[in-house]
Amino acid sequence: MRGLLAGLARWWRLRTLWENARMALSSVRANALRSLLTCLGIVIGVATVIGILSIVGGINNLVTGELDRVGASSFFLQKYPGVRVGFMREYRLRPNLTSDDAKAILLACPSVESVSPSVRFRSQQVRSGNNKTDPDVLLMGVTSSHSTVSGLSIQEGRDFTPLEDEGPRNVAILGKDVVERVFPWGSPLGRFVRIGSYRLQVVGVLEKRGAVFGESQDNIVLMPLSTVLQGLDPEDNLAIAIKAKPDASLQKAMSEVRSVMRVRHKLKMTDPDTFELETKESLVAMWKNLTAAIFAAAVGIAGISLLVGGVGIMNIMLVSVKERTREIGIRKALGARPNDIARQFLIEASVLSLLGGVLGVGLSLGVLKVVSWVTDVMPLAFSVDSVVLALVFSLGVGISFGYFPARKAAKLNPIEALRYE
Repeated sequence: MRGLLAGLARWWRLRTLWENARMALSSVRANALRSLLTCLGIVIGVATVIGILSIVGGINNLVTGELDRVGASSFFLQKYPGVRVGFMREYRLRPNLTSDDAKAILLACPSVESVSPSVRFRSQQVRSGNNKTDPDVLLMGVTSSHSTVSGLSIQEGRDFTPLEDEGPRNVAILGKDVVERVFPWGSPLGRFVRIGSYRLQVVGVLEKRGAVFGESQDNIVLMPLSTVLQGLDPEDNLAIAIKAKPDASLQKAMSEVRSVMRVRHKLKMTDPDTFELETKESLVAMWKNLTAAIFAAAVGIAGISLLVGGVGIMNIMLVSVKERTREIGIRKALGARPNDIARQFLIEASVLSLLGGVLGVGLSLGVLKVVSWVTDVMPLAFSVDSVVLALVFSLGVGISFGYFPARKAAKLNPIEALRYE
């Protein structure tokens, strides 16, 4: 018998809750435009949160995927930190890395399997006959071990040979974009291109990699490092990718490299390193810290929108309490308890905020879909968790800002409410 009564009580509470929700939805529907304008701040805040989460997630996935090509046993020696904003004086004053550093590491570090020094030069133009690219091609000077250490794949032809590392050889490996511009018909293998004063024979074509932030990764030409250094000054652009032996730990290999470089840079025991050693994990962690700061700033902006939306909901609910004072008096006269009145208005505020959350989710998904169709500039990673988080936040805003109007309605004196005109 007790169980039956408890079940009936639960059914009655659920029925009361449903009735309150139905009345709240009717009120929202009766004032559709006012309700939409009220929850506009919620819409903008939720859309911003989901959009930023999708963009940040896409960027992190992209960076992680690119670094996965390198492999867990590889790390990088460079003059500057892997992720930095601007150039600090202390970094600019560091000594530049050289190809001799790479040779010394390979000779003196028993845990190192291979090294791959490389240097980058942007804004190059590639020509072949009457065909030419825009002056925006990335030129990289690399060694024969570059593909192994960096994870790049050769689709056609061959990689550079150790013999081409030793002395200047006028050969090149082209990215797909360069091939399409200068060799639109036929295979480029064995044919010649010009880059500045260089006349180079094409020996290979890289596998297509796509674009990152709208910048193609296939607009690239690889040349032997010895050939590049013969005609161009690397300044501080040279970096060294290092791969540890399979039977050696990454930390041991890094420790050996650090010791060799400190000796070569003539550093004292108390002097800080004048170079950077970066692993895949450290680069990913630094990048995620950077995107986390961007995300925090965006969430702050979205929080302001949610706050504005919450204030709008509170304002409209106070107006609603004023407009429905007589209705509240009638309901109390018929036996409605203060909690029933408060629950009705609280549910109405929650419905408003949740409606704003749903519209914000729809707006963000629509915009993200259009962006992904129109351009590949921005990598996106949509997450169901972000939708749930945004909806929970919007519901919390409605409950928080609807509490005061709901309590005000619940505390109205029924006699005075019935007299209200």
